[in-house]
Amino acid sequence: MDHQTLAYHVGPHTFVIENHLSTDLSALLPSCQPFLTSNDTAALRPVFSLLLATGETAPQDSASFTPEDATLLTDFEWEDARCYIYRDTDGSYTIELVPHSTTHSYRLHSSSDFGRNSLYLGDADERLWPFVLNNFLMMVYTFATAPLSTLLVHASVVCCGGKAYMFLGRSGTGKSTHSRLWLEHIPGCRLLNDDNPVLHVGSDGVATVYGSPWSGKTPCYLNEFYPLGAVVRLEQAPANQIVSLGSVHAFAALLPSCSCLKQHEAVHRGVLDAVTRLSTTVPVYHLKCLPDADAARLCSQTVGAVDSLSN
Repeated sequence: MDHQTLAYHVGPHTFVIENHLSTDLSALLPSCQPFLTSNDTAALRPVFSLLLATGETAPQDSASFTPEDATLLTDFEWEDARCYIYRDTDGSYTIELVPHSTTHSYRLHSSSDFGRNSLYLGDADERLWPFVLNNFLMMVYTFATAPLSTLLVHASVVCCGGKAYMFLGRSGTGKSTHSRLWLEHIPGCRLLNDDNPVLHVGSDGVATVYGSPWSGKTPCYLNEFYPLGAVVRLEQAPANQIVSLGSVHAFAALLPSCSCLKQHEAVHRGVLDAVTRLSTTVPVYHLKCLPDADAARLCSQTVGAVDSLSN
């Protein structure tokens, strides 16, 4: 396959992927297809670019990096893999991903602002390429757009009455379950994203929620956006109870769900600034709840999502 360059518009930003692989991007990134946009990349002014290569087309720096040359900033679990982030001696970054299903590692090389990125996929199992590429793309999007008041939030989101309602909580809290209860019991609701919606906060504090190519185990990849009506942090409890949070507690409720790289000053500052504006301009609630229809009804009534409820 000849050189392939495609542009995607996710949230309020455009990015470009330059593909030198033999596999078409539609096969590697099927969840990105709804976000495909014009190929006129010069006019689009993309926020970042990603070069994909293998074999003789590999980026020159892919062979020169060794962990001993760089500083390990952090390592953590990411989806079904272990992730390591290094700062290289020239100020650039290397992100290493080791899927749990293999001992092979994949490395993505990024400029200091994550604006230019290259990924050498090597000769390893091609069946892992979609998983590796999708997860690297999600990380690069997070880091490159954070200074632009854009957040990738670990949340489930429904849209109802022309607004979006975002449900946060620790893993296993029941975010997807609560969204499903809204879909079943609150008229006119639709799922916008079930794992990683994009949230942009304007300088005036106006927040907009976008669908994204990253929706966890639920295939919901909508290229749509809505104003944020409210944020609800969930907690499992023996009874349903909801309270409104002041700005300080709202900040504390929002921040843990926002992807970040604390070791990168511009990324960290961008996340903190956006969450600060959110906590003072958007209604934030804490819902202690059971996984039942009454919880969905109580929540929707409190946040003002609908005027009438189903039986």
